[in-house]
Amino acid sequence: MFIFLGIFCSLLLMLIIGIYHNFIFNNNLENSNILVWASSFECGFVAEAININSFSVNFFILLIFFVLFDLEISLLINIPFQFFWFNNITYYWSFLVILILGYLYEVISGFIEWEN
Repeated sequence: MFIFLGIFCSLLLMLIIGIYHNFIFNNNLENSNILVWASSFECGFVAEAININSFSVNFFILLIFFVLFDLEISLLINIPFQFFWFNNITYYWSFLVILILGYLYEVISGFIEWEN
């Protein structure tokens, strides 16, 4: 119970400090000249002409797959060191088969396109 109370109090304290700093920084920005901070200073380009709203969905999907497979491979490497899985090799092979089937599903369904 005390651990939960300590975690709750620390999260509440961080929230209060964050709100306090948010008000301080917003008041400082309202008093300063915002156009000075938004303008480019001897950069060689006009900041208003650059549009950075483009987002590649294919890159994001590939990133998600990379994170998932990276996590699965890290679990796969650690399995022999976990003795309760090492005694029964069926868990190891079933995990490996599920990993391979997931990769084949992604390739067949067209989520991973190497040529575009």
